[in-house]
Amino acid sequence: MRLKLIYAAGGGIVAIAIAIFIISSTGTHFNNSAGQTNTTAVPLTLSIKDIVPNQINNHSATIQVSFNATNPNRGTAILEAIAYDILVDGKRVVSGTIGTRLEGFVTSSAGIYPIVGDGSVILKDNQLFQKNNSTANAWNKIVEGKANYVVTGTMSYREISSLQASSTDRNFRLAFH
Repeated sequence: MRLKLIYAAGGGIVAIAIAIFIISSTGTHFNNSAGQTNTTAVPLTLSIKDIVPNQINNHSATIQVSFNATNPNRGTAILEAIAYDILVDGKRVVSGTIGTRLEGFVTSSAGIYPIVGDGSVILKDNQLFQKNNSTANAWNKIVEGKANYVVTGTMSYREISSLQASSTDRNFRLAFH
């Protein structure tokens, strides 16, 4: 008698499992893709937060530049490098590079900067400016705090979405007064 009861309970469980399987595989499904949009990634934006000259002596000064890199996308982006020139009156006064371009998976990640979606990062760099005959006018404007700077260069970054990463090099030209 007990054996029949155990078989009946087991058969009932199997029948319920089969019914659940059939209902779930043929039941009503909702498509949630109506709220999703097919968006393409917007490029990272770069701006100058500050340029600060610091006179060392009559012929040398350091120039600190601060960049603000912003990721307007939902996914994370990796800022690899910013290569830049700072110009005053059309003359290059200093050049610099922040970060390191990634070359495959073997490269160290010490010189890269992840930027989460809708986030930003401030990157600073110091360069030495030497006064010479061709930069004398620019020197005076810089140390007096009256220089109008133009910063040109290239920003290299990767946008990461799912399992793909697309690499981008983007030129920029920024003015700072």
